[in-house]
Amino acid sequence: MPIPSPNNGVPRGGCDCLPRPAGDAPAMPPPNTYVLRYEDRWFGIEKHVAFEAADLVAALALAESEPVGSWAELSDGEGVLICRRGGALGAADYWSVD
Repeated sequence: MPIPSPNNGVPRGGCDCLPRPAGDAPAMPPPNTYVLRYEDRWFGIEKHVAFEAADLVAALALAESEPVGSWAELSDGEGVLICRRGGALGAADYWSVD
């Protein structure tokens, strides 16, 4: 009695059922580098955090997740100051663009 073959005589491989990426698809722009310099709310020391974000809005959203104390500065990867946050105790807490 012959043992059946798992491929039943059909050669394996050559399946072209998966989608292939288009060669002319536009590339995503590289993310921008930002540096957040701030006073840590819990320890009271100055910290520097470098990170990449798609744009300024995404960078500010990420900066909001840090424990910023009484002041913070956000600059681009080249050191150009973009905006800052801080003020008097009890005053409004918001980012101001330089």
